[in-house]
Amino acid sequence: MPVDFTVGLVVGNRRERAVRCLDSLLSQRVVDRMEILLFDIAQDAHQPLPGSNHPQVRVIRMPGSTYARARLRAVHEATGPVVGFIEEHAWAFPGWAEAIIEAHGEKWAGVGAEVHIGNPSVPNSQLIGVMNHHPWLAPATRGFRNHLPGHNSAYKREILLRYGDRLLDLLRAELALCTALRADGHQLFLETGARFAHINETGISSPWRGYYLWNRCYGDSRARQFGWSPVRRLFYAACTPVMPVYYLAHLLPRLRRERPDLYPVALAGVPQLFLCQLASAVGHTAGVLFGVGDAEQRFSDYETSEYRQLEPDANSA
Repeated sequence: MPVDFTVGLVVGNRRERAVRCLDSLLSQRVVDRMEILLFDIAQDAHQPLPGSNHPQVRVIRMPGSTYARARLRAVHEATGPVVGFIEEHAWAFPGWAEAIIEAHGEKWAGVGAEVHIGNPSVPNSQLIGVMNHHPWLAPATRGFRNHLPGHNSAYKREILLRYGDRLLDLLRAELALCTALRADGHQLFLETGARFAHINETGISSPWRGYYLWNRCYGDSRARQFGWSPVRRLFYAACTPVMPVYYLAHLLPRLRRERPDLYPVALAGVPQLFLCQLASAVGHTAGVLFGVGDAEQRFSDYETSEYRQLEPDANSA
């Protein structure tokens, strides 16, 4: 049967989380129409993941590589017309793949799925979920979007390939990819019939580190890909101290107006929101002024190896 959907899954040292993710993909009703590219970027060799010998799975070892480079390879290696991604600390709900395939029958360049918090009773998880995913958190509204859930969305392969040498940069921070797609006249869509759960970070300082690293990648890609002048770079750097205030001034009224169910969580978490957004602003400025540095490699390690607490009745991972 022809492949309609290629899914890239990047795994590192937290193998136990990836088992659940891979199982959720293999449990899709349309798995025979899927191709799963399992990229193992862990430095050390590990036992094969259960399910990795499935005929729809192809394992590709890339020891020490980065998250972005593995996803770039997924785009080039894919045999399906649609290529999507899912994080190893997430899992797809039944019907996820089928809904994405059907949505891509339309004109959309990119299709995202509704996000559910995978560890809602863990302290700070709901607040982090609001920061990371509030435009797409369940119950979300199906329709057009300016941006899609990063690392967990699907795109028409032919459109991605048009970006050539730019694509690696755009995949370092998917927000830049979505911006480029819209600037080029493409449309993005949130399909709420496709749903997945995401295990959020644990603790106080962990998200600070993640926000800093991701935003350093984003700041570098954003400034270079969209031709920022030295004056504009310096202007954004000068705005670093006020960025958290700007973020809160926009987020809180928007949630109160559009997502009153999320507003109390955000309001109670204002101090943590402020600190996370300060880390974001510092990372973004570092990327804009000094480039990505080693942030891409460090973010890859964070993405695939950072501790994330599961629900109390589950094992930690």
